[in-house]
Amino acid sequence: MSMSICPLEHLYPAIAPDDFSIAEPEVLLASGIPEKLVCCVWFEPRWRPERLETLDGRQFRVHSPGQWNRQAGPDFLQAVLEYSDGERCRGDVEVHRLASGWTAHRHHQDTRYNRVMLHVMLRNDRTSHGVERADGQMIPQVALEPLLPRPLTAYRDEIPLEDYPNKHAPRIGQCYTTLRALPVHDVQRFLERAGEARLKQRMRRWSQRVSAVGPAQAMYEAVFRSLGSAGYGQRFLDIARCLSWRACQQILSEGGAADRAVVADALLFGISGILQQTLENAHMVDDETQVYLSTLYDAWTHLPGEIQRLAGSQIDWRHPHVRPMNTPERRLAAMAQLLAQYGDTDLYRAALALSQTSREQKQVCNTRSLNRRLIDMFELPAHAYWGTRSRFGSRPGRLSQRLIGRQRALTIVVDAMLPVLLYGASAQGDAGLQQLLLTSYRTAPRLPDNTILRDMSRRLLGDDPQLLTLVTHARHQQGMLQVFEDYCSHNEGECQGCGFPQL
Repeated sequence: MSMSICPLEHLYPAIAPDDFSIAEPEVLLASGIPEKLVCCVWFEPRWRPERLETLDGRQFRVHSPGQWNRQAGPDFLQAVLEYSDGERCRGDVEVHRLASGWTAHRHHQDTRYNRVMLHVMLRNDRTSHGVERADGQMIPQVALEPLLPRPLTAYRDEIPLEDYPNKHAPRIGQCYTTLRALPVHDVQRFLERAGEARLKQRMRRWSQRVSAVGPAQAMYEAVFRSLGSAGYGQRFLDIARCLSWRACQQILSEGGAADRAVVADALLFGISGILQQTLENAHMVDDETQVYLSTLYDAWTHLPGEIQRLAGSQIDWRHPHVRPMNTPERRLAAMAQLLAQYGDTDLYRAALALSQTSREQKQVCNTRSLNRRLIDMFELPAHAYWGTRSRFGSRPGRLSQRLIGRQRALTIVVDAMLPVLLYGASAQGDAGLQQLLLTSYRTAPRLPDNTILRDMSRRLLGDDPQLLTLVTHARHQQGMLQVFEDYCSHNEGECQGCGFPQL
């Protein structure tokens, strides 16, 4: 009896263990690029092309890309542009993969888009230089792809889409109608394959860094980035690239064990600019905080001048939606402890050694053992100050809490460590280790819910109890996140223009 073919098989084809390798560079068409990625390229100066020119030949500069709109309507509000002839414009900006997205999404009939002053797209698939608003006004367009200095895949691999805002759409999507019509085993298989597609995408992202800076630095960057919460991931990644693992260890090697912990704290709080910002109001904090700040400042001022000049003074680390125990201060303190604790090795070699040990034991449950051992890497000593504090000067709690809880540690293992380790095993041609790591990914337990997972439980799975029970492992959740990234992350919030198949 032959197994039936799932109608969604082509979206995320099955990946054999020996296919988890990064071979030829991937070639992407505009249709394969999430629209949200185009938004990120427009929004961030680090990725936006320096030279911008509309299709009718007018050069301009961006004073402000606009405010990211989380609701229905134009993608960016109140942007400010200045053309080369001196004309300065303020208005909204709409973004699509293709120029035809303007009419495909019926923006030409929607009065909410009558303040749009620029249509940004990746590629122009129309002949006209502009598009028409509902009020009859023609607005200019800019195609980004011809202006980008690097291939599309470089941006897709580098830009962390999950760090940027999403359109809010807490409604059941059209995709649920498709999944509801399928046998439940096909739905679960679909989520599993989407989860493995996400794993391979992360492997590709970190393969670029391994090639550029080596596995130790790449793992440090991956873990540091994964420590970031509520949009801090990119800022943490910037710190890791500004201050390498090797540079940190060279600085920390000059002191004893106690000094290493203090200097590591001073190093990261100083580089981030948080130390300097806090010192400006040091007179307003309690005695314990003043003593701690004085210790950090003393350690910071004894660091080399070239390190002190790297400090970021303009970063606003405040975030009202971060839970008290997940603040960037506590996460930086956690990374400081990791730097102090793994001074005689690095995170990649430590994780690789644990992987090799699990393989050599040849236990039936060695994959679960490996996941637990990797999680245990983040069991850090209690911090005298940050164990009970959320921010500098905040009221101390009654009980000391871990800087990295086991659930967060599991997220780091799944999101960061396993992709980097799996790429390393693939690059070395170690099929046995590759199979162990892949099985570890497939058997990793569920991760903590987040806003996107809760949204997709409703949008993709319709809050259907029968479908929700299929999400039993992290791989299924990763699949939901991949579907969101590929189809939902920027679909006007109302499934407009969504390419998810309808049966």
